[in-house]
Amino acid sequence: MITRPLALHEMAAHRGMTHMTIITADDLTNTTAAAAQTLKLCDLVAGDILAAIEDNVIVPFENTADAAFNTTTRSAGDTATGVAAHYAAAEANKNGTVVTKKYSNTAVGPYTAADKVAITFNSMAAKNLNAINKGELHVFFAILRVDQLSKSNVVSLITTK
Repeated sequence: MITRPLALHEMAAHRGMTHMTIITADDLTNTTAAAAQTLKLCDLVAGDILAAIEDNVIVPFENTADAAFNTTTRSAGDTATGVAAHYAAAEANKNGTVVTKKYSNTAVGPYTAADKVAITFNSMAAKNLNAINKGELHVFFAILRVDQLSKSNVVSLITTK
């Protein structure tokens, strides 16, 4: 899994998103059947606002040797408000009905304590996530750090009376 800040031209092309994460089948390591796995995309500090988050299934997830493994949902959330706080679970498995894009522009925050942005993958009964050997998800999100913007203001306003 790779998370990186977006360059200015990428932010402009992606409606102000500030970061991108690429998740592949290799990141799904849970060996417990019917169990979820939460992947931390990035840390948040007190005062941060998660302004928007969206994902795009580039390659649907699947176990290429098991067509009966037909559901692998993903949701976006955080620690404070839950694993589906930003958007509810949607199918990402090739053998199910894939929902290729999810999006939420409902701002969450400002966070009062440190937290994390996370994607949770859910498996199906009698199947474990680490059996998935194919799939790629791109996640874009916008973090606003107003405190840092205020501190970086190097322009002094001159007021006259």
